[in-house]
Amino acid sequence: MSSRTAISKPSPDSSTRKEAHLVGLIALGLLLFLFEAYIPKPVPWLKLGLANVVTLIALYWYGGKAALLVSISRILIGSVFTGNLLTPGFFLSLGGGLCAVSAMILLYHSRLFGIWGVSMGGAAFHSLGQILVGYFVLFDNPVILQILPYLIFYSILSGTLIGWIGYLLIKRLEKEFAF
Repeated sequence: MSSRTAISKPSPDSSTRKEAHLVGLIALGLLLFLFEAYIPKPVPWLKLGLANVVTLIALYWYGGKAALLVSISRILIGSVFTGNLLTPGFFLSLGGGLCAVSAMILLYHSRLFGIWGVSMGGAAFHSLGQILVGYFVLFDNPVILQILPYLIFYSILSGTLIGWIGYLLIKRLEKEFAF
């Protein structure tokens, strides 16, 4: 007889489950990003930000690092799929995304705001980040600063909708999958 022990398949532990969830969230965020990129818009660059629902879910389930990973991964992969990598649109998206997720993490950890406030803050800071990148990095034209109030107003509306969707999805997923 041999003294070898049987090799069994590893059971999925919490870190493996978390990684699988994060990959799924990145994929879902990418799908939402691509869907929204190809639907007609009243203004070419104005979007709801549907993929930010996934960033909210990552933030509320796994914390700030996960939300940052999901957001940056979605922006990078999405820009490759849309052919926008290293274009002005990519840098606007990246700047907005970094500002948005940073604001969302700070608002979440302050515990002063619920998911709607976190979402609205993220949306407003996304617009602010885009304007700052547009002004200081890409265009250097003060006229771009004049659209900021309109973008902030729109961001608050879209952030409210995204926060509501995020709230409903988190509650549903927690119920379905017993998180």
